[in-house]
This record gives sequence, structure tokens and C-alpha cells, in this order.
Amino acid sequence: MNLHRVVVSVWAALAMAIGIAPNARADDWPGWRGPRGDGISRECTAPLRWSPTENIAWKTRLPGVGRSSPIVCGDRVFVTAGDAADQSRRIICIDRSSGKIAWNSVVHRGEAGQMHRFNSTASSTPCTDGQHVYAVFVDDQAMRVVAVKLDGGIVWSVSPGSFYSSHGFAASPVLYENGVIVNGHQDGEAFVVMLNRLTGNEIWRYKPAVNLRSFSTPVLTRHNGRDILVLTAASQTVGLDPAAGRVVWYAGGPSDKFVGTPSVGHGLVFSFGGSDEKRAMAVRLGGQGDVSDTHVAWRCDRSMPYVPSPLLLGDYLHVISDAGIYTCLDAKSGTILHTGRKLGPVYSSPVAVADRIYFFEDCGRCTIVESGPKFEVIATNELKEMVQTTPAVTDGHLIVRTEGHLVCIGSAKSVASTGRTTALLSTFDK
Repeated sequence: MNLHRVVVSVWAALAMAIGIAPNARADDWPGWRGPRGDGISRECTAPLRWSPTENIAWKTRLPGVGRSSPIVCGDRVFVTAGDAADQSRRIICIDRSSGKIAWNSVVHRGEAGQMHRFNSTASSTPCTDGQHVYAVFVDDQAMRVVAVKLDGGIVWSVSPGSFYSSHGFAASPVLYENGVIVNGHQDGEAFVVMLNRLTGNEIWRYKPAVNLRSFSTPVLTRHNGRDILVLTAASQTVGLDPAAGRVVWYAGGPSDKFVGTPSVGHGLVFSFGGSDEKRAMAVRLGGQGDVSDTHVAWRCDRSMPYVPSPLLLGDYLHVISDAGIYTCLDAKSGTILHTGRKLGPVYSSPVAVADRIYFFEDCGRCTIVESGPKFEVIATNELKEMVQTTPAVTDGHLIVRTEGHLVCIGSAKSVASTGRTTALLSTFDK
């Protein structure tokens, strides 16, 4: 059976199980790594070949600076940005058909504070439920979570707590039921919080045992009829009850610090971390309490990533390290099936469309490979601009944020003739 059909079938069953909004569209990309947070699109097609001047529907210069990735809701594309000149944090809306900036809303002002040289004041990817756009920023004092209407008007703006990390902030918000969940792990007073989508009021707060930074975005899954929020932070991989913020299970490791988002599949959680010694492990779902000695299925310490999030596609776990070393693991056993230095430095996380996987290097080169255990290249394309973000997939197009632009890759004719309307979306909504 065609792998794309398998993925679509699995997605349909998962949607029924976890209650994703029935009118969510295959061509929307409402948050970090898409509608399920796994980097997999339900689209049937995506561009195969392009250059800086060929097969580009539009290219728009973005104001300010940001490392957040684009999201798509109906006929709108959203990104965040920061402007050092006025210390502002902004949410920007771009018309999906024309690439024109529809609005540029200032939602917060504050000093930047310390951060890693590759970070920015707008590195957290926003998310949307089709009614509001939710974004998270920090300044030198605190975290700021904001919700805006689709016309840019601020609905609410709250500070769930102080924030300190000399590396800055990057974790993206996640939607669940009537809340928006934010990972506030830091070197200061760490926390994870869920806020009411409509009011910004706090619903629950989880206080980790260790105050340690994490840029990892949580992932929602369902196992044996139970919803689980998977979080990698503070030297642990943790499963939380997303309705109450209580710990269901936890396992030590695989390292102390995390950036990449975990993957979930085959009844396993795949966790990656480590700024110095980069490691991975797989944890079986279904445990209670400390499962470090009972539910760790496998570990791997060879050429694992810190920043790029791996891609689980079928039975294969596709991993690209920060240095560009590709590794394909058998997801169930952890056996390395193929490895080798294939790319240059990488911060972007791969995405999959049908049977193709898209890997963007920092230099802007994109290598497209066939799904499978080996790195079988079918096309290589250049944008000639730095790319350290992850693309959105929509209506057969890739929308990519470069160092200074937002680029829509694909046919200009098809992007202009879609005539889409905004759909109500949710990454995990009952």
C-alpha cells in the first residue's frame, strides 16, 4: 500500500480518537510542525524543483527579525518578529495568495535580554484555532503570552511568570481543549502552564523538580483511551495529563537539555536531547510514575540531534544532526539502518509530503529524498538565503521563512486560484 495512504488512514483514525475538529483542512498548517506536531502533511503534492527565480509564487521581505516558522490558516499566513529599534514583538499576517502583508501588529514591548547568537526575540512559532492566533515571547523580565484576532486586534495579553535563560526562548505553544499550553522551562523558576484560550486565565501549572532551560515544544498523543502531553525538559522525558497538568510517568534522560520536539508512534515516545553529548531514547507508553527502569525500549548515542526534530514516517525514524549527519533508525528496535554525512549544518526540522522528505540546510539548500531506510535523493534545490526555520505545507506549496523573507515555493497560478476560506482549526481539540 502507498505510504501516503497509510499515513492518511492513520491520521483519520487518530482524528476520530482524539477529537480533532472535523472541519480542519488538509491544506492548513496551524502550528509548529503542522496540524499534529509531527511534520507530516496530508497533502498529495509539493514542489519538487525550484531556484531563487524559478517556481516561486511570491517572495515577501519581512520586517524585523525572527526564527519562528510560518503557520497557515485559510487564506492567511502568520509569523512573529521582533524589532530591536523599538523593542517590539510583533505578529505579522501575510495574504497567502499574493504574499502581501495584511497587517503587522505590535503585541508587546520589552528589552531583549541575553540569548544565544542564533536565537531571536521571536523564535517561538505561533499557533491558531481559526479564531485567534496565540504567540509567546520573553523579555529580560518575564514571559508574555498573547492572543490576537485574525485582524490583528489583541484579545488578551498575560505574563504567566518570570523568565531567565542566557540562551533566550523558543518553545512553541500547543492547543488542547479550551486551553493553550506553554513550556516555560528555564534556568530561573521553571514552569509549564495552560491558559484559557478565550481569557488568558490560568487553568493549571506544573512545577518541574529541576529549574533548567528547554526549548522543546510538547506533543499531544493518546494511548489506551488516555490523553498524554509528552514533554522533554529538565533532564527528563515526561508524560503529563494535559487536562490537569499532573505527571503520569517520567523517565530520566536521554540528556539534560532539549530543543527538538519528541516524536510519538508505535506505542513509543522518541526523545532527543543534549547540547554536548547528544542522545536519544524510546519510552513505551502506558507506564505510571518513574519508568526509567521498566519502559525504556532502546537508547542511541550516535550522531543524534540537539536542535532539529526527527521525523517518524511509518516504521522509519529519520534523524538529521545539527552537523548534517543523517541517520535512519528502525523505530521499534532502535537499530541503525543507514547513516552518513549527507548535508551541511542544519537547524530546520524535516517535513514529509506524500512519499517525500524535505531537508533544509542552514545555507538554504533543500534536499528531497524518497521515504525509506536509505537517503535516496530525488532533487536538490537552492534558495541562496539562510534557512533556520521549518517550512509550512499548504495547497501543494512550501512556505519557507529565510533570514529576511517569506517565500512561497510552487506555482504562482495555482496559489492565486485557490480561493480558500478560513477553517476552524485545532491541533488537539475536543
